[in-house]
Amino acid sequence: MFIKKKVIAGIASVVLAAGMTISFVGCGGLFGRTADDNFAYDAAVENGYTGSESDWMASLETPSTHERKLYDEAVKNGYEGTFFDFLKSLNAGSDSDENAINSALRSVVCVEASFQLGSVRGSGVIYSLDSATGSAYIVTNYHVVYSASERQVSRNITVYVYGTNSLDGKINARAIPAKFYGGAMAYDVAVLEVTDSEYLKENVQAAPVTVADSDSITVGERVYALGNPNGEGFSVSGGVVSVVAERINVLSADETSMLSLLEIRTDAAVNHGNSGGGLFNARGEIIGIVNARRESTPDKVVLNGFGYAIPANLVFPLVQNILDNRGSAYVARLGIVAGIADSKGIYNEDTGKYYIEQKITVNSVSPDGAGFAIGLQYGDTLLQAELISADGSVQTVACISLHALTNLLFDARVGDTLELQFSRSDVIRTVSVDFGTRKYFTLVS
Repeated sequence: MFIKKKVIAGIASVVLAAGMTISFVGCGGLFGRTADDNFAYDAAVENGYTGSESDWMASLETPSTHERKLYDEAVKNGYEGTFFDFLKSLNAGSDSDENAINSALRSVVCVEASFQLGSVRGSGVIYSLDSATGSAYIVTNYHVVYSASERQVSRNITVYVYGTNSLDGKINARAIPAKFYGGAMAYDVAVLEVTDSEYLKENVQAAPVTVADSDSITVGERVYALGNPNGEGFSVSGGVVSVVAERINVLSADETSMLSLLEIRTDAAVNHGNSGGGLFNARGEIIGIVNARRESTPDKVVLNGFGYAIPANLVFPLVQNILDNRGSAYVARLGIVAGIADSKGIYNEDTGKYYIEQKITVNSVSPDGAGFAIGLQYGDTLLQAELISADGSVQTVACISLHALTNLLFDARVGDTLELQFSRSDVIRTVSVDFGTRKYFTLVS
């Protein structure tokens, strides 16, 4: 038995994420009030950046394609041509991705969750692995291991690494017992735990995933869905990134509410059973967790080949949060409603990539939230955020999309500090949020 994902709409109007409610607003202004002129790039200039806006956008990304990585290295070594010129010299179109994808197969597992009324077969990826102790943490979708009819998570879960299922799809005796460690139904993410597996101790081929920067993927980039479609065993399908980030409505695992989830859209074939598996780039790095497919529009117009994956930059900070909090996710919140006041496309001729920079503004502020405490007001433009951990390490994100700051908050822990740069009436300001206690954290379930 499979739990069917129901994709209802292409873009959601409202989503609750990391304690920060996000809604779309018209580009003409904020309920009659026009935002100021600053974008995130203006904050970069204020902070000392001297290059062009297109070069700055390119500097934010971690290129995920093999060719772009080679090009960046060539530029460092004095190459002066464009990315297109470099591709011609490489004859990159003849390159094969098969070696990287075969390596990625080591990180993918089939998942079987048994219930009283039947079983669900899906997929998962290995997040961490200790072969010496036979221990691992595996990421899958919440709906793979939860039964809406029985209102519970499966108590009988097994996983299978590549090569341990027969050609006819029947699972053989090399089952690895796993248990539900924790998760967040609100994001359709679950973490499974494997302990003291003799097979993992002996099977040195298994390996954890290598995580890519999903905010750096580009439209048209080659991608591969690795998983267990139709529960018949491991399979690989290929395609491209169709949309780098959009919101879709899906039915929650308990089938009681609709979730608005940030997703990567791809035309790589995905089917029931692919849920929980990985969407990988051509280098074999994971860029997302496959969780949904779309077969028709609300008015029953048939669509061909739309699959969705939750971006890696959302999934894996959430997974680490779950692990750090022993099965639960406690997410920092600002208590603000933010929206897109404006956006623009920026083409970089050197990289051959079209970037989108959004202007993110504050639509409202909750009086009991951190945003109110630090003085954020309606109409403020969010520009940059720095998360300073208790050990002194720093993560910096430019607020060029609605999800950039939200994803960063998954990494916040008690004792950390958030420095937020924003613009008000064209004046750039910096404020600080002290996450010294759990006051500004929310349990996500």
